[in-house]
Amino acid sequence: MSKGPQIAVIGGGIGGLTAAIALTRRGLDVDVYEQAPALKEAGAGVGLWPNAMAALASIGLAGRVARLAVEVAGQDFRRPDGTLLMRLSAELMERRWGAGFFLVHRAELHQLLAAELGSAVIHLGARCTGFRCGSWGVTVQFADGREAGADILIGADGVHSTVRAALFGPGRLRYRRYTAIRSVTPAGSVPVPRGNCETWGRGARFGLAPATGGRINWYAMWNAVTAGAGDDTAARLRAVFGGWHEPIPAIIEATPPATLIRNDIYDRRPTRTWTQDRVALLGDAIHPMTPDLAQGACQAIIDATTLAACLADACDPRAALLEYQRRRYRNAAVATRLARQLGAVGRWDGRVTCAARDALMQAIPASLLLRQLDVVLAGAPRADRRIPARSVP
Repeated sequence: MSKGPQIAVIGGGIGGLTAAIALTRRGLDVDVYEQAPALKEAGAGVGLWPNAMAALASIGLAGRVARLAVEVAGQDFRRPDGTLLMRLSAELMERRWGAGFFLVHRAELHQLLAAELGSAVIHLGARCTGFRCGSWGVTVQFADGREAGADILIGADGVHSTVRAALFGPGRLRYRRYTAIRSVTPAGSVPVPRGNCETWGRGARFGLAPATGGRINWYAMWNAVTAGAGDDTAARLRAVFGGWHEPIPAIIEATPPATLIRNDIYDRRPTRTWTQDRVALLGDAIHPMTPDLAQGACQAIIDATTLAACLADACDPRAALLEYQRRRYRNAAVATRLARQLGAVGRWDGRVTCAARDALMQAIPASLLLRQLDVVLAGAPRADRRIPARSVP
């Protein structure tokens, strides 16, 4: 038998589905409303740091996600000619945080979460247009004229959140002056590396990592003064990265242009206010961040499990939402700012500044870099060392 408030979650992405699972694990009634006519996720790899794996462990999903994923052997940073700048081993990360770095395909993680939740509580084709709050609760309004009542409303509807706009008005997104391309190589087309590698050039970066099924997850970034540039993405990839170290040119040539996903990069200034009355926000709806730390999905997962714990433990749902805000805003703000700072360094394109950056990366101890990440991972319970992982694809 359920207990506590009836909860409506707007958005059926990774954050929204994780929240719904976490809430049902606590015995709460949940309905998820997704505007798309079918549940599907575009994209390539999703990085899961130990903070996200610990949050998934708290709802019994870490082992299943790990079996679906690859635990990478480490993280290399290189110059375009292949010169090693820094290496972070999986053993070093595990000693520090209890687990290494996992990589899972976004669509496969999304499918796992949807299957775990079940179709009965997921309502498709439900585009939220607004809501009304009153002493009775919240009434959610949808584009097709439907309405749904709930005691608590959770906005997990992404960077262009309707729920956020209704609460706080339009929040200005800041374009960070670079663009990102993501994709996955066809199975068996390029030999799969054991670990992650991110290569830093002048105003451009390329990252690659092993995926299941003999595939490689990869991403590329380059400076773009204006958002929405209409150049040929495949041609630009070859022009920028064609002379970089292997297997980067081979990855680009092996990837069908139709599978390339291109996004201009934005974030939003962190805020302390995540809730109002009976409504709360999570994930990109409240703290969109650049992809430079691979913390976007991680932070949404932690939001989801923290919110569920607060609601399950409190007598007053509104007080529970404020407690969720108190627990989460600082860590998410730090992650947002640190990702932005790392992205800014990645945008450097001067010959002297990039040479100085590379020399510094070669000189500083890896432990010093990990200490910066401690700030982001602070407060997360240590991930279970016994999580079954796939160390090779």
